[in-house]
Amino acid sequence: MNNCALIYRIYDDQEEKHYLSSVLDHKKLEEIVEEYKLNNENVYAKEFISHLSKFDPEAHEVEVRDFYF
Repeated sequence: MNNCALIYRIYDDQEEKHYLSSVLDHKKLEEIVEEYKLNNENVYAKEFISHLSKFDPEAHEVEVRDFYF
């Protein structure tokens, strides 16, 4: 893991778009998602982010807003 958090755009099984902040790299995040899918019929963003906190305690959902100037 590194110190820099990344922002990931994720779509859950309800096809809702969410943004996730995590210090995990893309490959590790994919591994965790695949493991999670083996034990869960559906993937919902809020529950997955809660599960992800076992691997990255700083992981959290991010609200993204437009800013114009």
